[in-house]
Amino acid sequence: MSVNISKFMPINPKRLVELIKTSKYTKGVEVYFAYNEEELKYLDDLVFELKRNDLILQVHGDVELEYDKQVFLVRKLEEYSSYLGYPIIYTLHTIYDEDLDSSLSKTIDYISNLLKEVNNVIVCLENLNSVRGVRRLNKDGIRKYVLNDEKLFFTYDIGHVIADYGEVTDLDNYMFEDIRNVHIHTHDDRGNDHMPIYEKDPHWNMITKALTFLKLNNYKYNIVYEYDLYACYGDTLEEQVMDFLKSIDLVSQKYND
Repeated sequence: MSVNISKFMPINPKRLVELIKTSKYTKGVEVYFAYNEEELKYLDDLVFELKRNDLILQVHGDVELEYDKQVFLVRKLEEYSSYLGYPIIYTLHTIYDEDLDSSLSKTIDYISNLLKEVNNVIVCLENLNSVRGVRRLNKDGIRKYVLNDEKLFFTYDIGHVIADYGEVTDLDNYMFEDIRNVHIHTHDDRGNDHMPIYEKDPHWNMITKALTFLKLNNYKYNIVYEYDLYACYGDTLEEQVMDFLKSIDLVSQKYND
């Protein structure tokens, strides 16, 4: 499951891990966090609980963060990687600029410099979809850069593919081999993105088709359910977390049939 860490914070890390362990298929958490002491302290405590319970940590970063702060966070993730015993997957978006060429150019400058600082973190660039008149780089827009930089990998966001192409489009073998992380979510007819997936979702067939494609091609890395936690059903935060986990198990069951 993937959530902005600030939304988790009313639940202490120990209790959050207890909730996660009620899910049959959830094996960890991906968190997005900002550069502030409160969130970093929560993350320290969460990492301890994840390690103690043999669960996975992934991180979704902010490409608009000032570069020196980004380097600091990467250093922090390197420390977590050493403690947890595996390189953390670190996903970043592309930069938004006035046109796609400029967006890609600025993204390359920023991330290529960052990759020089990385030793024990796997940096992945995520495909996006255009929203509300803002053109953003999709999987075809980032393909050449991902394939040409051997230290950079790919976060394949199925929800963004469906929103951008209107269908699930298969990846070529080269792009598939660079996937180290997969995001899935859905969207509604009002343009709300990162919505939870339920069985009557209008995109259900496309989502399960995409997951079947991954399975048939022996995809072996993580699949992350990236939802807006507050869009999940429940009167309390814990109930929303439980609903999130139920959705994960529902879709994962189809993937594992």
